[in-house]
Amino acid sequence: MSETPTAYIFDIDESNFNQAVVENSHKLPVLVDFWADWCEPCKTLIPVLHKLAEELAGQFILAKVNADQQQNLTQQNGVRSLPTVKLIVNGEVVDEFAGAESEAHIRKMLEPYLVRESDKLMAAAVAEYEQGNNEEAIKLMKQAADSDPANMRIQIMAMKVLLENNRKEEAAIIFSRLPAEEKQSPDMLAIQTQFETVNEAESGELLSLQARIDKDENDLVAREELSVIFVNQARFEAALEQLLEIMKRDRSYNDDAGRKGLLALFETLGSSNPLVGEYRRRIATMLN
Repeated sequence: MSETPTAYIFDIDESNFNQAVVENSHKLPVLVDFWADWCEPCKTLIPVLHKLAEELAGQFILAKVNADQQQNLTQQNGVRSLPTVKLIVNGEVVDEFAGAESEAHIRKMLEPYLVRESDKLMAAAVAEYEQGNNEEAIKLMKQAADSDPANMRIQIMAMKVLLENNRKEEAAIIFSRLPAEEKQSPDMLAIQTQFETVNEAESGELLSLQARIDKDENDLVAREELSVIFVNQARFEAALEQLLEIMKRDRSYNDDAGRKGLLALFETLGSSNPLVGEYRRRIATMLN
């Protein structure tokens, strides 16, 4: 039943377990599959594991243990039923399952530990940051975050560093594009707490600026300052509304700051953001 091993698929016995599994797990995630010829669910699972190992070549190692032939290894690893699959990272079991799980389940299990191109870019950014090259580090971190929106490790690290460097607007942009379900993870909730701390510090200023606008709708300085706070708080529609009001009321204010602010925020949000399309239409209507 065992298929021919490849560069990232190994047949494991006691002689190579330490090197192929334990030592390699400090370089790549190692998925260890305990199976046997008589096990029908094993026959279902093995092709799925091979498919993933070949598709994600170089991102994880598949280590296959024939439980009948390697009874000591099987017992030492606490295997009680077949198939049993254990995910080992840095010498430790970080996840496992028993039975023939689906490809989707295994992908989800592997996902947090796979090394992607964006991780390599982030590693380079972290190296720059540790050397004190903050601007270059932030540039690389933003590139990594933009290149792989689904990599939550990258998004979290980029936001943390941006907030540490008082780059609230850029951190808010990253946060705004995250899926709602991802915002509920413990790491993301910690990021939200950082944003809330920033927001609390700005709340008094926000109320003061709003009071100025209530008193004088043509206080364009207050509107411009308010738009900055809204961006910092990821309230992009509110920011766009203030900038549009500035453009409506006085194109000459601060060298056409309303229009320029709108265009700058469009670029930051990206053309696929529905707010960009909506406010471009509103500008066109106003100009015509």
